[in-house]
Amino acid sequence: MGLAVFFLLLIWIVGVATALLIIGIIFIILGTRNKKNGGKGKKRIIGMVMVALPLSLCLYTVGRTLLYNAMVKCVADEWRYKPFFMPRNEVIGSSEMLRELLDSADDEDEDMFYREFSKNVRNDRHFKDTVDDFFDDIDDLDADLDPDDFLTDYGKNVHLRSLDSDLSGYVYSAEIENKTYYCYVRICCWDNKDKDDVGLQQFIVCTEDKVDELYEIIEDENDDFYLGVL
Repeated sequence: MGLAVFFLLLIWIVGVATALLIIGIIFIILGTRNKKNGGKGKKRIIGMVMVALPLSLCLYTVGRTLLYNAMVKCVADEWRYKPFFMPRNEVIGSSEMLRELLDSADDEDEDMFYREFSKNVRNDRHFKDTVDDFFDDIDDLDADLDPDDFLTDYGKNVHLRSLDSDLSGYVYSAEIENKTYYCYVRICCWDNKDKDDVGLQQFIVCTEDKVDELYEIIEDENDDFYLGVL
């Protein structure tokens, strides 16, 4: 329903902008003729204003789109640049982030994989080595971790909210080749005390026999273990 309302609103805006543009051009033509005949040409001024409104909206939209594409390369960037850009909420955002993480790991796209993590995590001096080890461990699982298998729902929510930040954790599971795999994503959408905490804070993949260990890490909120395969 929300998406339908959005498209209806978009169509309405485009229709109004087009009408203003057409009527504005007509007013400019009529006003120009009127002024040539000795009139004051008020219609031309009105027409110029009417044309300027949709053109300004168009330029604003194009400029904002170009800026968005230049600054936002992943889900975490949407939260980093909030409220300048309207970010996805934590539920949809964490699901899309999981997709990007698994795709990046499969493609060994380190740049995209790095970017999802908060700046504080990336500043860890062992971060690059940890990512390299993670990629190797994912390969050793000998299973194709397809995001679509994990994203049949929005995952199991683990509440981690605090007064100064918005922390959320989601556990996703999938049955792959008769084995159950789990992915845990912990994210920070905003932090009043430390903006460098915004982004992905933990990403853990495990098999069914290690799921108890995964939940122990979640409950302990072990920040040191920010990436790994159990």
